Amino acid sequence: MHEIERHRIILGEVAERPVVTVAQLVGLTGASEATIRRDITALNDVGQLRKVRGGAERLHGENGIGSLMTPAFEETRLQNLAAKRAIARAAAGLVEDGESIIVNGGTTTYCLGPYIAERKLRVLTNSLDLALYLIANGDCQVVLPGGDVHREQRMVVSPYTSDTVIEHFYAGKYFLGAHAIRRQGLIEGDPVLIKAEQKMLKQAEEVIALVDGSKFQPRGSLILCPLTQLDRVITDSSAPQEACDMLRDAGVIVDVVEVPPES
Repeated sequence: MHEIERHRIILGEVAERPVVTVAQLVGLTGASEATIRRDITALNDVGQLRKVRGGAERLHGENGIGSLMTPAFEETRLQNLAAKRAIARAAAGLVEDGESIIVNGGTTTYCLGPYIAERKLRVLTNSLDLALYLIANGDCQVVLPGGDVHREQRMVVSPYTSDTVIEHFYAGKYFLGAHAIRRQGLIEGDPVLIKAEQKMLKQAEEVIALVDGSKFQPRGSLILCPLTQLDRVITDSSAPQEACDMLRDAGVIVDVVEVPPES
């Protein structure tokens, strides 16, 4: 098993329970104890978990809720804003009135709000900002999943396997952002987010990633899903041509939108 996959499993287990032992991780990965101990040390050194005697434990924020290892909403909301709006506008064009959709939290997906608010949709979202926008500005029925509220990311996220709200919600389309997108797949920055988003992946007929051109930089190591699980990617004209070709070679539909000049 590749190191990236072992790290994903380790962080996923730590996200789901307070402490996980080396023996449990050996059983899950098939790796040796020495390898697992090295993995735990490496993840401890980069601040993604805490190394303890015989295993590892989840990091906790000041409020006792596991802190998400992703940028705060306000830190990235205005970055590449024109591109995010153009991508969101194109994504909204794929939605039919009255449809049920899933939208994950993020600054690009948040930009969907003005383009879908009056479409009378049924929207499951873990984005508090998008939910509030749709409630205040349109006719959409808004559904929130269960979980903890993470203030900085303004998201509702649960690390637990079962969520009856998500399990009983079926959507034609799932719109999601990402920390990055690479040959290995869609990359996220936090194992708790991955667990939450993988639950939603199962509930939609079509998976559509909204990523501006900056997301094709090689960063992050936690794979949310392989490229073969994506149906469509909407990006902007700053995306590298070789990256778009990579996606098309994997069978993904790629829509490239032009970003209007800022006035």
